[in-house]
Amino acid sequence: MFEQGQKIIYPMHGVGIIESIEKEYCVIRIPYGNVRIRIPLANAEKIGLRPLLQREEIETLLREKPMQKTAGGENWNQRNKENIQRLKSGKLDQAAEVVKQLLERNEKKKLSVIENRLLSMAWQIVLSEIISVYEINRGEAEELLAKWMKMG
Repeated sequence: MFEQGQKIIYPMHGVGIIESIEKEYCVIRIPYGNVRIRIPLANAEKIGLRPLLQREEIETLLREKPMQKTAGGENWNQRNKENIQRLKSGKLDQAAEVVKQLLERNEKKKLSVIENRLLSMAWQIVLSEIISVYEINRGEAEELLAKWMKMG
């Protein structure tokens, strides 16, 4: 399933690297923030651990598939819960949806401190996968992501 040295996505953190597999555990290093996480392999799928997408899959998700309008309306608490659930899924399209929704809201009305943090977290999660898959620097990845966000 997973191998030492493999790049993976860890929900709420983005790209990580499997440093080692020890009996029933997997040790993951998250470069952004230099965090180490040790998780039971039996729970890997349940918590949303997954391999990186392929370049074509990212392009399909972010460029070709239009982002859907999300629920939540004006109730920021409900909207926040939904966005956190999206990020916890570990899915790129869900994290990108959080980015898109919050960027759109920010154009209409300034985001709260909590929503700004959530936007920053979602942006970083999406960026980390783009940087790793495309093997580009942060600036290039931000340009690509901004372009895709405008297209949807």
